[in-house]
Amino acid sequence: MGVLEDMLNALDRIEWWKELRGVPTRVAALEKKIADLEEKLGDKWPADVCKFCGERAVRLNRTFSPNKGLIEQSWRCEKCGQYETRAVRVASR
Repeated sequence: MGVLEDMLNALDRIEWWKELRGVPTRVAALEKKIADLEEKLGDKWPADVCKFCGERAVRLNRTFSPNKGLIEQSWRCEKCGQYETRAVRVASR
């Protein structure tokens, strides 16, 4: 075991080897962060994410009301240029 131990001691003097040994811990931490974020999203897209290209670049382009109680919104992605129309019910008081 002396040769193996000497090799490991020699590797410990190399900076990137030290960083490589910490990778499993960092990967586990990143996996936990991802799981936490996915739980917060609850299988829903944030409102500004483009369903076509995936970028967070969707902005409200225009709003119009075809009838009482309903508002239609036109959303446009600033990255890919795609449009999406969303219908929103007006809350009654």
